[in-house]
Amino acid sequence: MKKKLILVFAVIALVAVLTSCLVACNKGFKWHSVGGGDATAEVESNGGYVVKQGDYIYFLNGYVGLDDNNDFGTPVKQSIVRVNLVNGVPDNSTAVVVVPKSVYNTSTKGGFAIRGEWIYYVTPNYDRDKSDNKSTINSDFMRTKIDGSATQKIATINTRGSEYFFAPSRVWYYTNSTLSYIDFSGMKNSGDVTDGKGVKKGSIDATISSVVWDYSLDRIFFTRDNKDENSTLTYNELCSVKVDGSDEKVLATVDTYLADGEGRNQRQAYTFALVGIYAEADGAATIYYTKSYTISSTNNEGLYMNKVADDFKANEKHLTTNAPSTLYPLGYAEGVLAYNSASVYCWYNGDNANDPLVVTDSSKKVWFVRDGYAYYTDSSSASTLYKIAYKEAANTQAIFTESMKVDWLALDFVGDNFYFFATSDNNYIHYIDYLTFNKDAEDAKSTMIGIYLDSEKPEEDEE
Repeated sequence: MKKKLILVFAVIALVAVLTSCLVACNKGFKWHSVGGGDATAEVESNGGYVVKQGDYIYFLNGYVGLDDNNDFGTPVKQSIVRVNLVNGVPDNSTAVVVVPKSVYNTSTKGGFAIRGEWIYYVTPNYDRDKSDNKSTINSDFMRTKIDGSATQKIATINTRGSEYFFAPSRVWYYTNSTLSYIDFSGMKNSGDVTDGKGVKKGSIDATISSVVWDYSLDRIFFTRDNKDENSTLTYNELCSVKVDGSDEKVLATVDTYLADGEGRNQRQAYTFALVGIYAEADGAATIYYTKSYTISSTNNEGLYMNKVADDFKANEKHLTTNAPSTLYPLGYAEGVLAYNSASVYCWYNGDNANDPLVVTDSSKKVWFVRDGYAYYTDSSSASTLYKIAYKEAANTQAIFTESMKVDWLALDFVGDNFYFFATSDNNYIHYIDYLTFNKDAEDAKSTMIGIYLDSEKPEEDEE
């Protein structure tokens, strides 16, 4: 009898130990629902640091960069915070942390996205290896419900600098000449997931040289090395694939520019490099790319745009003999604002390649275009937001003056509001109504949104 009792006590003790271990070792995402959100509402500005969904905006709560303290539930700064919009104006009294993780990647083409009821983001991974060394390179792709009620880890990758894109059923990311994907369509749609259960991984190719995508389009465009091992010509392929991974196409290759009955030659074997994309109102994609050919040495033909159709050549327009990588797409009807050889923005419309309209002076960065105006700042250490009527290159106006961070994600223009990280306020997000703001008014200043760390809260705001 005593032996049986001892055995029972041993089993109970073992269960208690295991239960304790499971509680202690389970790296679940314990958070609380903050309520609200509207999963059926239209989403604007995916891919930046401010995303609007219906009457809410979600945004990164300031900028930190890499921060070792990234345990779920701990970060406040650089977490994702939500506030209600009242007649388009953020009501900061409603500010709540929805994603208590530090959202960060070194790529300037990152940001986060909202798809229906999920917020998709990337966050530094600091898990320890078997030798108890903390990771210095890994990132986690994750998603959290728009009300904070559930969080799921999709996958971990071994870089913090990839370009990435959140499609409805998969994450695409580009690094080391490879376009890879993580298909999460097999994950459950409720509750926490800590191990990426249900995902499938793969890649398109390991010879990718450029890629462009847009959240309003259902196709990704990329260039890759040709598959012709016997060719003596230098060229690559310009391709596309649907965001769900289906219907991969070669849009342009060595034979694309040949006339009927004409044999291959070096002059018509092109190397493409994608540099921009624009989502047209009719759902079509206009892509921007440079073309070069090789005869003894590389010869650049410059920048082109193309509203992609079944006949690739039919809609191709030559914009400039320069081959700029700094540009702002305007669409097929308007062309592009792009650097010339002196790093000055010019307006190229497809008909003025030899005589473009000069828009800015040098060392500027165009962030946004609306109603014929280009909004821009200095390309580094920016302290003023300007606008100019780019078709006239006249009437440059200083809209707003305050130091702003311009070396990470693109400055965000959502609705009538301009959002930016204010370097004068520890890189918290501020905003103005850029259509009505009067910089000369006595009380002219931007408005902070979000949640301050106690240690960084301005004295005038302390209670």
